[in-house]
Amino acid sequence: KQWYQRRVAITAGVPDASGFPQWMHDKKKELEEADSFIICSAEYNSALPPALTNMLDHYPPAAYKDRPVALLTYSVGPFGGCRIQINLKAHVTELGMVPVPASCTVMSVGSMFDEEGNLTDDRVKANMVKQAKELKWYAEALKSYKQIRP
Repeated sequence: KQWYQRRVAITAGVPDASGFPQWMHDKKKELEEADSFIICSAEYNSALPPALTNMLDHYPPAAYKDRPVALLTYSVGPFGGCRIQINLKAHVTELGMVPVPASCTVMSVGSMFDEEGNLTDDRVKANMVKQAKELKWYAEALKSYKQIRP
């Protein structure tokens, strides 16, 4: 009976947060105060890394709602994480985030940086700049809209 009651409370979205560590409360506040998000993720066996989905799912959709997100994925192989872009877009959309149209993938990530750790690929640099501009535009637009229609 105790397991069932606890399970129902968690699936109903009303767990008792009083036992959560303080860092989780602090992180939730940071998420709620952010104007936008950037998620940079590796491709993990052609799928989203479980640690990423676990972290995102620790917080309620209200912590992310109506904020833009830029998605940057990478892999050691030739696909640059493109196999997880669609799944990641779907996941963050379900959490209430608004993915920006520009995507950025980094293929063969091990060969994209020089000895000092600087990115050397002009295509990836251009995509990052484009994505950053879109993220800024969406953040400002959504923030302005929320002031007019909360």
